[in-house]
Amino acid sequence: MKLRHTSLLAASLAFISLGVNAHDPSLHEQDSLPPAKAKPATCVQLADSQRYSNDVTDADIKALKAKCDAAKKAAAKASDKKTK
Repeated sequence: MKLRHTSLLAASLAFISLGVNAHDPSLHEQDSLPPAKAKPATCVQLADSQRYSNDVTDADIKALKAKCDAAKKAAAKASDKKTK
């Protein structure tokens, strides 16, 4: 009888331990990283640095920034001509 209880206990513990899986601790680090910001497509989006990336090392963002800066200069020049 004692052998039966011991073998039943051993089988139960073996069955329970099948559900235990070790995992890589680095999986938890991904949760702590902030989500990546979206790429801006317009000058308005480029100005919103909270929601959109303003990383000028990216070629697309750099080109958009140059385009938006040129548009700002042109608008400022046009408003200066109107006031004169």
